[in-house]
Amino acid sequence: FAIKKGGTLEGGYPVEEVWTVSFPVATEKICDIKTIDPDEIVHSPVSGMGDGRAPRRKYLNPSLIALATQRTGTEGKRALPGVAYTDPSIVIYLIDGITGKIIHRRAQKFGQGPVHLAIAENMVVAHYFNSKSNTFEITTIELYEDPVKTAKAESAALAAESSARNQEMDPDPNADPVFSSLIAPVPTLIQRTYLFTKSITTLAVAKTRQGITSKLFLTGLSSHQIAGIGRNLLDARRPYGEAPPTKDQMADGIVPYHPVLKLETQKFPSYNTTVARVAHITTAPTFLESTSLVFAHGLDLFYTRVTPSGAFDLLSEDFNRPFLAATVSGVIVLLGLTRRWSRQKRLSMLWM
Repeated sequence: FAIKKGGTLEGGYPVEEVWTVSFPVATEKICDIKTIDPDEIVHSPVSGMGDGRAPRRKYLNPSLIALATQRTGTEGKRALPGVAYTDPSIVIYLIDGITGKIIHRRAQKFGQGPVHLAIAENMVVAHYFNSKSNTFEITTIELYEDPVKTAKAESAALAAESSARNQEMDPDPNADPVFSSLIAPVPTLIQRTYLFTKSITTLAVAKTRQGITSKLFLTGLSSHQIAGIGRNLLDARRPYGEAPPTKDQMADGIVPYHPVLKLETQKFPSYNTTVARVAHITTAPTFLESTSLVFAHGLDLFYTRVTPSGAFDLLSEDFNRPFLAATVSGVIVLLGLTRRWSRQKRLSMLWM
């Protein structure tokens, strides 16, 4: 919905329907829906692909909506334009919140709910159950701008801006480029799917102050624990094969693909504490870029802090603070002495 023009504070702000997306009630049921965090800060708008070429620009749509539906048809295979699937299945929709356009639609065969979604920058993560393999799976979709289509769209935008200047609309020439859903072309996608042996109850992303720290996806496990999954493990750029990573891949932080996603013991914020029936996880940044605050609630309440990339802006507990204080004090004393000696030398030269 959008607010109509002419509304007033006293008379209210009437709204009108701009777009709508309909789903067949008899065969599809909405399982989860997530939107981009409006306060998310993107440190780098580009990402290396591990091939030694120029990095690609991320598709950073602030109005992106991720939606998952459960197909409950009983007639076996069904026809869906552009998507081949077999019921039961999970269908993931990526929708532009401004235009209502379906950017992407992907069916996960034999998928069943419950489905849990999370969005971070250009990355969409979904967790669901695969009825064929009888295990849980996590699929990752990353969106990147098409360089050719984006160049054409930017050229059209520059032409429109020049026309606006001629009409004395006076746009700011120093303004940063803003993403526009009206001219942005359809992005290209990369997808990877991983086997995940754990059932989860919720999925969230740790927030940091400047977005420099590596993304950490937090999951509430059905075993009443909270586990973190690093972005490098969920990365859709991970190459297939058993070949060791190349120098370009290591430079871009890309590790080889492995079908099974294993949890790292050091990435459990709850440690050995039982957090019963986690229903939701909320995160918040701190004044330290390395640290994010985590609050989980359900039957229990749990609060902690995590450092996805390590405490790189904090001094370790075994740091020799007395030695640091003595060193700083010594430097200050030496600066005072050298300043005094310099004055005496300058005075002696004047008397010569």
